Amino acid sequence: MSISSDDQVKERIREAIDIVDLVSQYIPLRRSGRNYVGRCPWHDDSRPSLQVNPIRQTFKCWVCDIGGDVFSFVMKIENVGFREAFEILADKAGISLPKKGKNGNSERRTEPREQTTEKEENVTTEPLTIEITRKQLFQAAEWLAKSYHETLLHSEEAEIARKYLTERGIDNNAVKKFQLGYAPMEYEWLVNKVKRKPDRLQILEIIGNLKKKNEDFFRGRLIFPIRDENGRTVAFGGRLIPNSPLSRDSWHKDRKYLNSSETTLFSKHKILYGLDLARHQIKETRRALIMEGYTDCIAAHQFGFSDAVAVLGTALGPAHIRLLSRLDADKIILMLDGDKAGQMKAESDQVLKDFIAEGADMAVLILPEGLDPCEFLEQHGTEALELLLKTETVDALEHIFRSKTRGIDLKNDIIGSSKALDAILEIIAFAPIKGTAPDSPMRFRIEKTIQNLSVRFLMPADEIRQRLKEKQRKAETEIKRNFNHNENTTENIERTENMENTNQLWFDKTLLPDILERDMLELWLTDPTAIYEFWEAVPPERCRSPVTQTLYKKCNELIEQNKPATFSRLIVSFDDLRIKNFLVELDESGRKKFFSDKDSEQPVYHDELEELNKSLREEMEEPQLDKELRARLIQEIIDGFDRRDSERTKISDISTLRGDNLSETEKVNKLLQIQEKLRKQQEEKRKKLGTENG
Repeated sequence: MSISSDDQVKERIREAIDIVDLVSQYIPLRRSGRNYVGRCPWHDDSRPSLQVNPIRQTFKCWVCDIGGDVFSFVMKIENVGFREAFEILADKAGISLPKKGKNGNSERRTEPREQTTEKEENVTTEPLTIEITRKQLFQAAEWLAKSYHETLLHSEEAEIARKYLTERGIDNNAVKKFQLGYAPMEYEWLVNKVKRKPDRLQILEIIGNLKKKNEDFFRGRLIFPIRDENGRTVAFGGRLIPNSPLSRDSWHKDRKYLNSSETTLFSKHKILYGLDLARHQIKETRRALIMEGYTDCIAAHQFGFSDAVAVLGTALGPAHIRLLSRLDADKIILMLDGDKAGQMKAESDQVLKDFIAEGADMAVLILPEGLDPCEFLEQHGTEALELLLKTETVDALEHIFRSKTRGIDLKNDIIGSSKALDAILEIIAFAPIKGTAPDSPMRFRIEKTIQNLSVRFLMPADEIRQRLKEKQRKAETEIKRNFNHNENTTENIERTENMENTNQLWFDKTLLPDILERDMLELWLTDPTAIYEFWEAVPPERCRSPVTQTLYKKCNELIEQNKPATFSRLIVSFDDLRIKNFLVELDESGRKKFFSDKDSEQPVYHDELEELNKSLREEMEEPQLDKELRARLIQEIIDGFDRRDSERTKISDISTLRGDNLSETEKVNKLLQIQEKLRKQQEEKRKKLGTENG
């Protein structure tokens, strides 16, 4: 199916999905006048700047210049391409999608047959290219989780796994709550489970459970299903069980934990284990406890700390922090093992920079006696951990000071203390204070830190501020470099190559519409009937910007299909995020420009093109322009195009006369032609003024 051309299905999805309900699943919204507002998930948003328009079914953050419709929102929030966003929304709307048949035409998808002959069940796997949807991947991952879970609960072979869980103090309630499982040792257990069907084998390969020689990647391991914040299984973790047959294998012995590889559903840098179960508690406590492992997280929940989550074999990163901030986690506590490895992680400059850069209120708790959270809770219980959280948790800025000054005599070791101060300021420099209000919490926090450092390092506060400014310039350079690197990753390059050709229009800002063409586009979006009056006076070839020409062409295509080129139809016709964002920007600015607040309260319809207006009234809940204002605006824009073309012709004529390509006689004739043209233009102008005055 050609998604970009299937506007009818896109329109059905857009009509079925309410953008306020959709955005509310990810971000808390509150009513603000006619719109809804919430904290933008794409920048450090202390004051809600994300606006959701329930009438236009659009969203926009003017701070980060991100906006669009329901498709745009899912693409951005889930970090997926249009195809995947299309499938996600179709699934939410309960709309079945067509798929490509053998001849390339769209066919209605049918459910696979449940009954198969004995001959079909024994078919061997052959290379096969099948269109796999995101919905199918989610369904398969959930089926895998249930299969592993049932095996853990009932299989005789899984007794070793059940015994291990008992030894770790994980009870049956936790096993069911986290849907823990076991993968049998049998090499082709999964292959036989799906009856060797090629399409199902391909899905298991995409998810990452089926590896070479049809072997389950997690064979013989305790299984931890990894779910996204909405509770959908997206990947798996496998733990080597002590004293199991695999524990004697050198390859497995060196890999105590295995995680699924990155897929279209799963990125370890954007998922936190247990967040689906912790999110409601995090919203209540406004706190998140970050653990290092699966069992630590499970033990924390078992002992009543239901706001605990865990990282997945990687350090806590900026995407994790933003995810927690979206859930209103005002305090993020990084809980680390008391061994040397835990202390090294606590002192990782990159983790600390990420926390500072995201403006998060981070604290660090290093557990005593070299224990991990699971061991500490088993030995000391809930109250002991609560006490540690209250008394031993250290603020991130204080933690930075302690880690960088450990073993240094700040009074006598001048070189050592100077290096320590530089190391501290290099991390603090990443704080997002540029552009914030003078009374912002982050500015206040940094100022208090500067004063604190001044006292501790026996140095004037102004000198520390000057040093910090130098570090901030370096930090800005590093942030830009990292941003450019991330923009050019393989994933983003592939996504860019797959986008529509219209994307190339946005790489050069000079190709965007100028003020005149922007006025025309804003008028179209405000009143779609206006385009009919521009057709003869301002054809597409008179537009300079290829963006304007692209939108003009799309309007014509819609009208040829007997569909008025309304804003809702136009925005759903494009799959590209930047065009959708630009359309929302034009729509918002146009309505502010052409309508007063009073006008916006009650729709006022003009009587021109009444036939078309009848079909538009049901679609357009916003008011249309007053008749006289509309006519004046259209004429002013047409006159603007005439003046622009006249200036362009004048410049071209002067350039020709100054050149050496014409003889003196030809130049005289050219001048006479220019004079005659100007005389006719002035005559037409006088007639026009006389008609208007008469």
